[in-house]
Amino acid sequence: MALHHDPGAMRRLAASTHPLISRSVARARHLPPDVIERLARDEDRVVQLFLAESCDDAPADMLLRVWQWWTGSLSTPDRPYGHPNFPRRDLLRYADDANPRIRQLALDDPESTAGMVERFSRDNDGEVRDRAVADPRLTPSSAVRLLDDPHERVRHKAARHPGLPARVLIRLLLDTDTAQAAARNPALPISVMERMLQRIQLPADATPGP
Repeated sequence: MALHHDPGAMRRLAASTHPLISRSVARARHLPPDVIERLARDEDRVVQLFLAESCDDAPADMLLRVWQWWTGSLSTPDRPYGHPNFPRRDLLRYADDANPRIRQLALDDPESTAGMVERFSRDNDGEVRDRAVADPRLTPSSAVRLLDDPHERVRHKAARHPGLPARVLIRLLLDTDTAQAAARNPALPISVMERMLQRIQLPADATPGP
């Protein structure tokens, strides 16, 4: 790590056949372009992962490859997806990709439509539906439909959709299985949130007022 700012040292060490050394090089925040190119093609997945997590110069094509098998660690939960070089344009071409992790990226394209969100909300893959249910363009009717999704994570996100009809939101709040997720819905009036907090904070033997 003490040599991370030495381009010459990084070039020498990146050529090492010892995996721990090349992995350590990949942890540098900035690296010479030729070192980046070498490490981005390394057969060791950990080298590519460390490059995605730590190096601000990681190339977009490598970040996309890592995204196919890595969702982010506890130390860097936003990468590779949140990396500044992660591709954000020309993603509509992936809308029909066989890999669901790549397919869902089509929603990030600036030219994606609400119709695509609706389509992805009916995708066969739960992760794609999970991505669609969090999109603000999803219609309230689709959010209601996804409340019955087989995946718990999708159901919980659907319960937080701000466009849910009031009657549906009330039903969710009164159900012990869905109340916690529904309580995080941003459409809840502040007065309702305050009332819920009062009930939570009451002593066990206290009787709530009207």
